[in-house]
Amino acid sequence: MSKKITNLAGFTPQGALGQMFARARALNELNQQLSAYLPEAFKSLSLCTIDNNTATFVTHNQALAFRVQKQPDVLLNALKQVALHTKIEKVIVKIDLHEY
Repeated sequence: MSKKITNLAGFTPQGALGQMFARARALNELNQQLSAYLPEAFKSLSLCTIDNNTATFVTHNQALAFRVQKQPDVLLNALKQVALHTKIEKVIVKIDLHEY
């Protein structure tokens, strides 16, 4: 019989699911580090992926997404402050319209 897991903080599954958990933990850590370098107006942004030198953020605020499109250097400079191994050249902001 399998052991019941009640605390997922130390849970490390194998295979693709394990890789997804590791990537999510790394992105959570980056989001915490980025929050120190973001202006207050940009704090609701959440980094969701880094792929091909592009950082993709998500927000629920359409006005903020528009503002970031006009001022991408704010996010690029914040990303430079965090020790990343890849050079981010482009920022994309997507709007999450799902309500919780």
